[in-house]
Amino acid sequence: MEKLSRIKINRLQVTGLSAFLALGFGASSAIAQSGEAIDEITVTATKREERLRDVPMSISVLGESTIESKGLFDMGSIASAVPGLTYAEASSNLNPTFVMRGIAVGQNLEGLQKPVAVYLDEMPMQDGKSTVNMSFGLWDVERVEVLKGPQGTLFGAGTLSGAIRIISNKPDPSGVDYKFSSDIGTTSGEMRRRYNAMYNVPLSNSMAFRMSASIADEAGWVANTGIGMDPSNNYESVALKAAIGWEVNDRLTADFTYMYQDNLSDDGGTVNPNLEGQTRSNFKAEMVEAKLNRFNLTLNYDLDFATITSSSNFSETDPWQETDLSAIFGGAFPMGIVREDKSEAFVQEVRMVSTTDSDLDWVIGAFHMDREVVENQVIHTSDAFVDSKGGSIGGVSNDYMNTNNAFIYGSPVTDNLTETAFFAEVGYQVTDSLKAIVGFRTSEVEIKNMRTAGGSSSLGSFLGPVVFMGGDSFTPVPYNYGEYAPGKVKPNTMKFSLAWQASDNVNYYATASEGFRANDVNRAAFVNDGVSTVDPTDTVIPKLSKPDTLWNYEAGMKGQWDTISANVAVYKMVWEDIQLFAQRLSDPQTFFTNAGEAESTGVELDIIGRPSESFEYGLSIASQDAEITSISEIESTMVGAVVGSPLSSPDLQVSGHVQNTTPLSGGNEMFWRVDLSYVDSMTNGFPFTPGQAGVSSANFGYTDEVTKVDLSLGYVTDKWSAVLYAENAFDDDGYTFIMPQTFFDDRHMTLRPRTVGIRFTLNK
Repeated sequence: MEKLSRIKINRLQVTGLSAFLALGFGASSAIAQSGEAIDEITVTATKREERLRDVPMSISVLGESTIESKGLFDMGSIASAVPGLTYAEASSNLNPTFVMRGIAVGQNLEGLQKPVAVYLDEMPMQDGKSTVNMSFGLWDVERVEVLKGPQGTLFGAGTLSGAIRIISNKPDPSGVDYKFSSDIGTTSGEMRRRYNAMYNVPLSNSMAFRMSASIADEAGWVANTGIGMDPSNNYESVALKAAIGWEVNDRLTADFTYMYQDNLSDDGGTVNPNLEGQTRSNFKAEMVEAKLNRFNLTLNYDLDFATITSSSNFSETDPWQETDLSAIFGGAFPMGIVREDKSEAFVQEVRMVSTTDSDLDWVIGAFHMDREVVENQVIHTSDAFVDSKGGSIGGVSNDYMNTNNAFIYGSPVTDNLTETAFFAEVGYQVTDSLKAIVGFRTSEVEIKNMRTAGGSSSLGSFLGPVVFMGGDSFTPVPYNYGEYAPGKVKPNTMKFSLAWQASDNVNYYATASEGFRANDVNRAAFVNDGVSTVDPTDTVIPKLSKPDTLWNYEAGMKGQWDTISANVAVYKMVWEDIQLFAQRLSDPQTFFTNAGEAESTGVELDIIGRPSESFEYGLSIASQDAEITSISEIESTMVGAVVGSPLSSPDLQVSGHVQNTTPLSGGNEMFWRVDLSYVDSMTNGFPFTPGQAGVSSANFGYTDEVTKVDLSLGYVTDKWSAVLYAENAFDDDGYTFIMPQTFFDDRHMTLRPRTVGIRFTLNK
């Protein structure tokens, strides 16, 4: 089957290469000129406004109308509309991870910087140190830009394989505007309610205020038999965004934005495959909550020859997570963890972008980020277990983090990351049709990590006397103070591109670009200087991992005619010094190491057509082959991978849509639409157990092939619209996520079951 799958992938890649050549050289004069013209798309992926087809990289863009017509609501729904992009999370907001072009080694990358960065306007939003990251809503969003391939020169760390930019609508001083929408649906008889509102008002001829709000109240579909709750994974979200835009004078503009969001999930959304239906069983609800406050001030000043931009950002997040850990000891006693990862981040970027009409254009800039994450956690048991010991256990705490029965507690860890960078990108028009682009970024990343003293640190001091010996007390062993690192790295990244305008309709490009991920601290390295007490000749754990790097080699074609647009890209990505989770052979110490090399090769095809004023179709295909290509024997044993191990990404993704619109009297319209997405199966990690040579991982597995079909039927007027919809209309319940961690083989995720409802929108 694997050989057959590879043959299919190779055929698709050959087909894509053929399309790359044929669309550009053979189609420009053959495509029909009747029908509805395709809208020109403008993006700011290169820090300047450019037509999408002029940017020499693969970019998928979801405009506001596409977001609304597809019913996209949050970050996870982006992936269903963009082949080559996948999204996994163990619960709402719980360590959500985007994977682009196959660059991932597991479905749960806790502790490491994500390979794909997420930007909300100018602010990088996801934090690899926290297990909880916000899933942002897509209300009042102008567009979403999905930049495929490393973006290390203009966007820095965390853009190893790409970046996602969510661009908000800006205040408009030209007039009053408002919009309201509601989405009322039902899943398995349980209600889902979503409400959004926006109001824009001029304050003067040069100043405007814009406010938008979003509220979600969504009943879940998973039953937790352990706590007797059905459904248990209910979700609530409240978001508010307020912005003021001011055209100070002919040269200076100022935009200030404040954003607040509070997301709450009552319980995890994973299910136990050993139980019937959408069911899980835990001794406690696995609640996840995340709160965000974000401030941004952006200034733009016109210098005649260039525009200088200053973007100042501050954000603070307050996430809270509860998890059942009882499976670690085979359910011998109930054990759970409560974790809080408060973070603050300040991000400043200043850049200058040329605006003169000449053969030379350029971008230069400086970037600085300070981020602090305070990790705090308690591990506790249940009231029922305490009652079985006579109602009390000596040594437990009931006063830490509002949690009872805690036996590990009281030692917060503070992580500090500082990144400073200078970057430049220069383009030169070699001829009327050929442009060369060179980019460079030099960075300095510093990591500090500190643990406070006190509390209770030893799991063994509780397990021995209380769990295994049946006692009713234990003696807490306090944490010692620890300052881990600090450490600095100074990565440089580069980019080279050639863009050739073959005709008025067709552009070709070739790009080589580099990306990197920041490294991390290994706290185990500060125990006995990282030397194994069992076998001193075993691997010495380093204090810091090294940044991993990736080179992307890509060629593509972008064509746009009156009634059709087509984009094709072929690429090869080489990922070196991969940061991986490892376990030493002689003892159970785990750490982050750099090991091996991987490659991902693939092709992407994206077509949108409007053969008539009433009909539109779209087709996107992403085919890739991503696997480990080199790894030493000792590295293989420590991380569980071998040469040929596939990365955690599907070989094939397909999405498409058709929409037909019927004009009615009075300028009104009625439409029907079908959206389809297909995701091939993929691994959830590496096949062998880290630290145990040749021992298969009990949690290794493949997700299912998943096909999601959405149907909608709508009526549209100038002032309002109503849309009947069915999401996941054929109720595909294949597994999209399998928790790869040991002892968590009972945690699988599916799509939301069939949901039917109505969306209503009222606008000015």
